[in-house]
Parts: sequence; C-alpha cells; structure tokens
Amino acid sequence: PHAPLFRSGSFRPSSGLWAIRGLSRLYYGAHGDIPVPGDYDGDGTVDPGIFRQSSGLWAIRGISRLYFGGSDDLPVPGDYGGDGTDRIGIFRPLTGLWAVPGITRCYFGRGEDYPVPADYRGVGDEISIFRPASGLWAIRAVSRLYFGTEGDIPQPADFSGSGLTIIS
Repeated sequence: PHAPLFRSGSFRPSSGLWAIRGLSRLYYGAHGDIPVPGDYDGDGTVDPGIFRQSSGLWAIRGISRLYFGGSDDLPVPGDYGGDGTDRIGIFRPLTGLWAVPGITRCYFGRGEDYPVPADYRGVGDEISIFRPASGLWAIRAVSRLYFGTEGDIPQPADFSGSGLTIIS
C-alpha cells in the first residue's frame, strides 16, 4: 500500500505568495488578504483564494471574483451544500450572522465564538461554533457538547480517517 499523498501549502500575506510543496509557487493576493483555499469548482483540487476584509472581495484564482461581506466579517468557506464544492460564506461576530449565498442566512453564535464549520455528520459542512469561555461546541439545530476550556484553539478535523470531522 502507498502512503496518501500529502501536500502542504503556505500563504505569505506580505507578498501574496502561495507556495504548495512539490507543486507550485504563485502570487495571488496582497498584504492584508485572508487566505481562503477550497475546492470551489468541485474538481477535487483545492483552489487558491483570498478574502479582502476591507472591501469584501472574494477572489478565487481562475474561477471568480465577487464582493460579499465586509470589514467586520470573518470568511467561513465550506461545502455547505454537501456536494463536494466549497462556497463562500461569512460569519459576523458582532451579531452572530452567518451568510452563505444561495444556501442560508441565519444568526448563530456571538462575538467571542470561533466559527468552526465542518462536516460532522457526513452531510456537508454545518454552521457551528466553539465558545472558549465554557468549552461549548454547538452545531446549529443538531447538538451541543462541552470539550475544552479558555485559551484553547479549536481544531476540528477528520482525525480518525472516517471522513467525518471530530471535535478536538
């Protein structure tokens, strides 16, 4: 059996440099941009993308440029449709607003919460938060549990290899 191919990448905000180990180096973005890599065209490959908070610009290399969100928003791209294609989305900490064009607009969470959208049940990414003050993990309209404490940084990921995200 072969080990799975693992490619790591980095984004250098000062210059907009994307470096994908063993694959490519390219410049896309500028100082202050937030990297938002994802599979935005559903081809199984991650596409470099940026969110520019100052203007609400989403720029996905070779795919699209559009304006959605603004300076108070955090980017939360994900596979909210459960079809293997990532979509843009924002979380507005001040009000708890989640907005994913064409999918949903709802209020869930508050200012001190970390947005942690992920595929927890095999249905696509779900709106979810981690509240460090209490260790609360909450998946909108699904479940709540307590794991962690003040100062923890949430790391939802498929640690078991099951294809589902595990809270850690």
